[in-house]
Amino acid sequence: VEHRLKTSLNVGVDVELVEPGTLPRFEGKSKKVVDRRSL
Repeated sequence: VEHRLKTSLNVGVDVELVEPGTLPRFEGKSKKVVDRRSL
């Protein structure tokens, strides 16, 4: 998985496999981000 992500994204990542349902659920409202940088 790490190798496939690195070759497709050109970014190194650390992958840790965990059991399904063990990650905490995100309980918050998503925020809108506006990029006001000029090109």
